[in-house]
Amino acid sequence: MNKNLVLSILLFINFYETYAQFGTIGYDFKDSYVEFKGLKFAIRLSTDNNIYCPNPEQLKIKKLSENEVVLISNSLSSAGGQLVSEGSIELKVSLGSDERITILAQASHPSELGKTILILIKGIDVNFMVSEQPQAKGVQRFKDKKGIRVSYPSRAATMPLVFFTTPDEEWHVLSKDRKIRRKGFACSYDHLTNEPVVLLSHDADMRKISTKIKAPKWVLGKNRSRLEIVKERCVDLEQHFGLTPYNRKQKVYTEWIDNLKVVAFLHGMHWTGYVFNTYDQMGEQLEWITQTINGQQILAFLPAWDGRYYVNYPEHEPENRMGGSQGLKRLVKKAHRLGVKVVLMFGGPNLSTFKFLKKNNMMEAGLKTPSGQVELQNWLDWNTDLQIETMGLIMNFGHPKYLDYMISKTAELFDTYEIDGVFLDGTLRWQNSPDYSAYEGLVKYTNEIRKRYPQKLVMGEDGYDAVYGLFDLFHTSGGPLGLENYLLRYTRQFHYLAYPAENGSAGIHEIGWSNDSHTINNADPKFTIPTISLFYGDKEKYAHQIRAKLEAYKNWKINPTPCLLYTSDAADE
Repeated sequence: MNKNLVLSILLFINFYETYAQFGTIGYDFKDSYVEFKGLKFAIRLSTDNNIYCPNPEQLKIKKLSENEVVLISNSLSSAGGQLVSEGSIELKVSLGSDERITILAQASHPSELGKTILILIKGIDVNFMVSEQPQAKGVQRFKDKKGIRVSYPSRAATMPLVFFTTPDEEWHVLSKDRKIRRKGFACSYDHLTNEPVVLLSHDADMRKISTKIKAPKWVLGKNRSRLEIVKERCVDLEQHFGLTPYNRKQKVYTEWIDNLKVVAFLHGMHWTGYVFNTYDQMGEQLEWITQTINGQQILAFLPAWDGRYYVNYPEHEPENRMGGSQGLKRLVKKAHRLGVKVVLMFGGPNLSTFKFLKKNNMMEAGLKTPSGQVELQNWLDWNTDLQIETMGLIMNFGHPKYLDYMISKTAELFDTYEIDGVFLDGTLRWQNSPDYSAYEGLVKYTNEIRKRYPQKLVMGEDGYDAVYGLFDLFHTSGGPLGLENYLLRYTRQFHYLAYPAENGSAGIHEIGWSNDSHTINNADPKFTIPTISLFYGDKEKYAHQIRAKLEAYKNWKINPTPCLLYTSDAADE
């Protein structure tokens, strides 16, 4: 070993030490840990072929100051030191003026593609990892030495932000990335040193993957309020992703939403072909409920308005059995006479059938995993025959041909039927795809629709931080999502489409009978626009119950929440 290297390591041994690591790998991987401010940090490079840590034989640890240290190696080690490879890896850890730790990392390999940079942290006695609301499985307990993990963007992590709680304090980790790229957060157990290990990962954009990878800045701190850190991410969203807070949007988008007291779900046709409502029956029910509540305070939302639910996506044409094109036009005209706005449900990113894709030569437009495999839409048993239906593909809105189709279909429905808005099912759908960005596709779609139809509504389902600001309304199976209810800073939300009718049925939705489902239990009426599901015949069977709900909804008002009220510097600029 080089004498200068030995001297360099010994010089700083009192401040920084190296430690053996053992996590989920079945042997001692021999990570080199550096100690800094009471914690220990290590780094790994994951490529398309293997995973590496710094080669101890080439390791240099440089103390740049009392508040900054750099770990560098000009070669890589794997398999517990049994394999050595050319390459480089660097970890820089520093203490900022705000008393938080900044982590920077980069690495390269001469021939293999750099997929992920992984940061390992010891010294945090993790009890819980908190990434979202509990209903989104965003609270996980670390116990019995079993690992926990979550990734962004996802339903369980709608920000690249996680809180790790210990018996005495709470840490937070926030990525300062200015792009939408996958982040991983986890905690595993080191069985050699008998302690938890926090893991942070940054993935390269698979469209631009190369032999070099550099992670954006991580910020690690403790004992700050969750609201403060969530606000910090909101400032990043407004500065770097162009999000506009809801209360600063043009009134043409928000004024009528603020006036809403109820969203009426008028279910169309079940997957099996059972009709809950024809278009004329929908109009009849709207006429009836406006006897109790002002039509201008009602939004009519139509799931499965275009025939058998999911079966024809994304053809999106009126269903003949429900009244056809003329029936839909009559419904919209009646709704508008009553003051009610009408929104139609789209399959959106969630599904396109094989039939449609083959007919339109779009089989390549499916959402792909990082390895290039297309995601199937195949997780539901729609007809309870104990077989999962494989309906088609989950779609990538970034695919140019599919994006053009969805824009033209939206325009066609706006122009032909004078509807007031469209709903995109599954706007959460995202993968680190090697061809197109699903997020960038949603940005292009919403920008184009707003340019052509500035007074029309665009809404979505689920989502994540950078997506919330693209839409006027959202719904999701719990509500409202977002740590500290931050979703409400950018949009508004109503109950999920599986919210049951008076008889307990969720209508067209796969949950089915759901009187005691999470759809009800997780809906927070303080922040969520009230909802009522209507099937034809309900007004005769349940008139008293429905009227009582509508009377109560007349007085609904959104509760204030800190993320809704505060003004960021970015918003003032």
